[in-house]
Amino acid sequence: MTVMKVFVCLLGLLGALLQAPATERVLLYARLNDSLLVELTDGSKWKMDKGDCFPVVAFKEAHTKLILQLAGAQFVIPASKANIVPDKEAAQAVEKYRANVNTYINGYANRWRNQAEPTNKPQ
Repeated sequence: MTVMKVFVCLLGLLGALLQAPATERVLLYARLNDSLLVELTDGSKWKMDKGDCFPVVAFKEAHTKLILQLAGAQFVIPASKANIVPDKEAAQAVEKYRANVNTYINGYANRWRNQAEPTNKPQ
């Protein structure tokens, strides 16, 4: 077998191993290892606590930054401030994330309600 045939076979095998089924979605979660004040893409600022978990949207700038998601908003943190959650701990990460989403949605609704209320209430 020539070197070229071996190379082509190895490329084919590697491609088959790396291909995930179209229905399988890979979702990574990151766990914060420090408390952080972050600015979300919606303009709000939130204090994230050590141990909070968020889905990873992307790595940025040679893997030195993480883009994380909170409901419909995103935020960027230094990659050194979080660790990727192992698969065996994903269920706990999802629970923590859902709690954060609920807090975010309630806070967002309260801010919207406060802004919608008239400033001059009759007495």
